[in-house]
This record gives sequence, C-alpha cells and structure tokens, in this order.
Amino acid sequence: MAAASSTRIPLTSLKLETTSEKVTEAPIFRVTHPVDLAAKGGPLPVVVWANGGCLRTDVAWVPLFDRWASAGFVVLSLSVAGDDTELTSALTSTEKADHAALLDWVFKANESGPYAEKLDLTRIVIAGNSCGGVTSLEVASADKRPAAVFVLSGSSAVGSVDKAIMQALQVPVAYVTGSLEEDVAAPNARDDYAAVRDDLPAMWISRKTGDHFTISSDPELMPQNAEISLNWMDLALYGTQQAFDTLTSPNVCDVCTPGDWSVMSKRIETLVK
Repeated sequence: MAAASSTRIPLTSLKLETTSEKVTEAPIFRVTHPVDLAAKGGPLPVVVWANGGCLRTDVAWVPLFDRWASAGFVVLSLSVAGDDTELTSALTSTEKADHAALLDWVFKANESGPYAEKLDLTRIVIAGNSCGGVTSLEVASADKRPAAVFVLSGSSAVGSVDKAIMQALQVPVAYVTGSLEEDVAAPNARDDYAAVRDDLPAMWISRKTGDHFTISSDPELMPQNAEISLNWMDLALYGTQQAFDTLTSPNVCDVCTPGDWSVMSKRIETLVK
C-alpha cells in the first residue's frame, strides 16, 4: 500500500458533488461516485457493499453511499434494475458470489471505459450490513484484493462467530453496532473482534443505545455511521493521523455526541503513517 503523510487532508473534510447510476449486468448494482472522477488528482478508493438481509434493494443505505462518494470514494452496492420499491426483485437474496463479483467489476472497469485508471486498486474496502457483513468477511477471508473491511451491525456468521473466517482474515476490520443489550448483532461482533488475529488492527465501536434495525438504517444515525466509517477507512487505507485521533477521542466522529459511543480497539496505532 502506498505511503501517506500524517498531515494529509482527512477524508471527512471532503464534500464533493456526487452522482450515481445502475449497472444492469449481473449482479445488478449501483455505482455512486464523485461527479468529477479526477477531483482528487489521482485514482479513487473503492467501497464494495452488500445490503442488510442480503437483500437486492440498497435504498436504505443510499445516504451512506452518497457521503462516502462525497469524500472521494467510488461505491458499488448490490441493487435492483428498476424501481427500488419493486418487492419481487428487491427481496431476492444476494450471496457471497454476488459480493465478490463487484470486486471483479472494479478491476475490469479500471482497464477501459469511464473508470479506466481512475480506481485505486490498492485501496478497496469490502463492507456490508448484517447479512451483508457476513459476506464481506467471507470474501475478505478468501480474497486478497480488499485492503480493509467495514461491518455495520453484523458479524462473520448469522447469530455467531466463524472462527475459521476470522483467523483467515488478513486485513484490518472495524465493526459498528448498537448496544450489547439491544442489537442482536453486537455480541457476535464483539466475539468477532476477540477472534481477530493478534497481529491485525481491529475496532469494535458500539452505541450505548440502539437495536439492530436502528443502528442499521435509522436516517438520523446514518450521518454518524457515515463519519465513523469514513474515519475508519481513512485510517485503514491511508494511515491518516487525524482519523486515528478522532476515532480514539470521546466523540469518535465530528457529528457524534460524546458519551454515545464506546470503542474497543487493538493495534490501530500501527496503521498511522
């Protein structure tokens, strides 16, 4: 991974104009990105996302994608071809193979067409919510292309931890969950965190209140989830000092309320460049 200066501008300070379009080749997905693909003066980092419930529809997480894109990411999210409210297609399940196919598309798109040489293939985050978090970790444990993992209220297995996946993981991982008492995914995320190899950076960031559905899709919490995850991705991909400082502060993010979130981390200081 390319070196980065500790004085670089943090991703959370960027507010680029964004746009999105659907790609209708299988698996159907949405691409959200800065309008100007040259806005950062170099190749753009990438997020490949799978939805909660392993659903086709990604509409609940569009605010996340738009914020990430405004910070300079190209975001791929599994989606449906037409109207996002078409339940027949929206409720069709996605699988690990669909999530991995988005990685294939990134590498193909970087060779020719509008994204040619515009994508940073060394800075890819694989991410997802709930069941999509499961596929994120499944893919990351077996595929060397992702550089980091972000899981929103999910874990390596539905209702449990897959220790084989966690031991096979070779890149930094962060979890954001609701409270242990309310979010059914939180205890599993905690156990995932504990199962991460000792030589890997990892974080588990939990909110003092909030159940699985609240932390996953409440519009009022999305800005906080977006900023926390941006800080994580900035640290994991670029080693940005300010991102580390914010994640280890009482706030966790600039739009978060001090005291609402708690953090457990290991070896994340090794990411700072």
